[in-house]
Amino acid sequence: MSPSTVLWLLASAFTPAGALVAAAAHHRIRQIRRLIRQGKSAEGMVVRLEPTKLEGHGSDHTITIRSSGTTVYYPVIAWATADGQAMETRTDIARPLNRTLPLGTRVEVRYDPAKPSHWTLPTEKATMWWLAVALGGLFVLIGAGFLAAALVFGR
Repeated sequence: MSPSTVLWLLASAFTPAGALVAAAAHHRIRQIRRLIRQGKSAEGMVVRLEPTKLEGHGSDHTITIRSSGTTVYYPVIAWATADGQAMETRTDIARPLNRTLPLGTRVEVRYDPAKPSHWTLPTEKATMWWLAVALGGLFVLIGAGFLAAALVFGR
């Protein structure tokens, strides 16, 4: 396989993958912002924590996040819509036990009345999603570099 063919393949892998990741993360950021601006407000409470064990490659390996250990927790929040529909929803982000919302914590939930399953916590930051946008953008730039190299070396 020629070097220019390899560069074309890398460009065709990195560029769309990066664009897809960046676009999906940006869509989530816009959804969060819209919910915070226009969504209905409800009071929720953390009713349980769903533990998740982080596992690495194979079943015998685990991932250790610094000194926090290998189990992270998703807070599950119970709340009700304005029309009284009971909801129980899990946050998108899991954290170590000492950094997650404790049981019984009262939180504000912002939701779309037409689709209450679309909700967010205004106190949550979109930092993770912005990092995904940046990572996707980096992949697009890497793909563009491979494309430029393929065009130069393909001659």
